[in-house]
Amino acid sequence: MRKRACGFKPRENGDKLRYRILLTAGLAGGLAGSSLAQSSVTVFGKVDSGYVNKIGTATARGENGLGEGAQSRVGFRGTEDLGGGMKAFFWLEQRFRSDTGGLTAARFFQGQSIVGLQGNWGSVSLGRDYIAGYVEVQMAPDPFIHTGVASMVAFSNGNVGTVRNDGAITYKFDRSGFNLQLQRANAVSPNSTTLPAPATPNNPVGLSASYRSGQWFAGYAYENPGGVNDVWNFFAVQVPLGPLTLAGGYGQGRANNLEKRRTYIVSAFMPTSTGRFKVAFGDLKNTSADLAISRKFAVGYNHNLSKRTFLYLNVARDQVAIADKMGFDVGVQHNF
Repeated sequence: MRKRACGFKPRENGDKLRYRILLTAGLAGGLAGSSLAQSSVTVFGKVDSGYVNKIGTATARGENGLGEGAQSRVGFRGTEDLGGGMKAFFWLEQRFRSDTGGLTAARFFQGQSIVGLQGNWGSVSLGRDYIAGYVEVQMAPDPFIHTGVASMVAFSNGNVGTVRNDGAITYKFDRSGFNLQLQRANAVSPNSTTLPAPATPNNPVGLSASYRSGQWFAGYAYENPGGVNDVWNFFAVQVPLGPLTLAGGYGQGRANNLEKRRTYIVSAFMPTSTGRFKVAFGDLKNTSADLAISRKFAVGYNHNLSKRTFLYLNVARDQVAIADKMGFDVGVQHNF
């Protein structure tokens, strides 16, 4: 009996040892797989190309030729689960011209370059970012999403300040349709020659608050882009009427030379079985001198070829432009 017991125990211990090895290996593999699953990096972007006939300005004629209705871009975004309901995230985005392959700006990540932390309390990011409320509020009444000849960006920010800030610290809280943003930055960053920076930039600050429920939307954005006398207030709404969505925006503020400005936008957009129809009208005025700065009407249509690729045609007319009041862009865009 003793021999049997002695002969049996080594086999039992061996079985237990093999079981522990397999269990440990399985747990290690599971933890490794879990660790990999907790981090993700996504490559995203769009390539846009077509023919563009730009609207002129008060001092220059509009350009025309091969170009793009919306800036092409490529970017990287990712998150890492830190545990306890907290995540780290980053967003790096570059803009380029599809017709030449060249960059749209000297800086490498012209679009955005941020890193931050997020949790149940919201998120905090650091780096080059959009001003508070730009995407959520200022874009809301523009069915052309601030791109191409039909862009309504001038009527959303009154040409006061810019759309991005460098060295920004941004807090965002987004829950149950409610969105709150607070931002303080080191310097303004001109997005283009049509959006000049204030003459005396200090520390830009901004805030926005909005609420969305389906197609219903209401929001407010405040921006002080850093100029001594610069300030901009903008309100936006969206109201669904069956398949049609009506939108509007109203803004007022001051430019850095104490010039008072007022703007409004009215627009509508509607999905169709093959795409999206959109129309908008914007009016920007220097109320100090009772002088019109821009008054634009735009209409466009996107024809879907797939979920990520569409053809587009946009036509716009600015009544205030001295020459080349009409403009259009037609092309193709692929999103990935």
